Amino acid sequence: MLEYFIYFILTTSLSTLFAIAGFGSAVALVPTLNMVGLTFDLARASGLFVNSITTITTSFLNLKKKLFDMKFVAPLVISSSVFAYIGAHVSFMVDTQMIKTIFAYVLLIIASMILFFKSPEKKGDNHNRKILIFAGSMGGFVSGFLGIGGGSVISPILLMFGYDAKKIAIGISFVIPFSSVIAFSSYASVVELDYILLAVVGVGAYLGGLIGNYILHFKVSSKFIKKILAVALYIVAIKMLLG
Repeated sequence: MLEYFIYFILTTSLSTLFAIAGFGSAVALVPTLNMVGLTFDLARASGLFVNSITTITTSFLNLKKKLFDMKFVAPLVISSSVFAYIGAHVSFMVDTQMIKTIFAYVLLIIASMILFFKSPEKKGDNHNRKILIFAGSMGGFVSGFLGIGGGSVISPILLMFGYDAKKIAIGISFVIPFSSVIAFSSYASVVELDYILLAVVGVGAYLGGLIGNYILHFKVSSKFIKKILAVALYIVAIKMLLG
């Protein structure tokens, strides 16, 4: 029971911090759970489960408010879902240590983008399908292969092409549940799941999201939180590389 309590505290804490900064927590949760004792495959499956739980509610609320532009999200949903399935199955054929090394370098890239990337000026409300399919495919593959939210890949790609940050954030909240559920299902067919663990991290992620959103109302500096998260990701990545 102590182990589950530790998993709960870690998930709630990371989900709270990442909710304040506007990011999915799986990118840090997967390596952290692995470091405290979970197998890497089970940690990735847990990360995908957390992604599903934390984004389905937001997606449903945004759908009720009719905030989605289907011409924008449809290519992202289709491409990310297909490549999440492909990414998950490719990961089963790759050595775990190699995946960890790739994961570490991805963390370094994401941390650097959090710290240094600035959104270009909005170029207009376009719906270039090739760009959307490319971004969705890359995000979906990474989501399935590493067990993290594809949004951390899709978002910077679309920002570089001048898409509006707010539109991206709303759109991704609708995209991530699809790719995460499909990738999670692929893991579930291969990995022996711990359903108590999934319940624990699911509740922790949900509570963390609520707490993070509550803290935002007190106007906590998201820029400061992002810097803390970036440094934390650097530390996790270096630790993974050093073993």
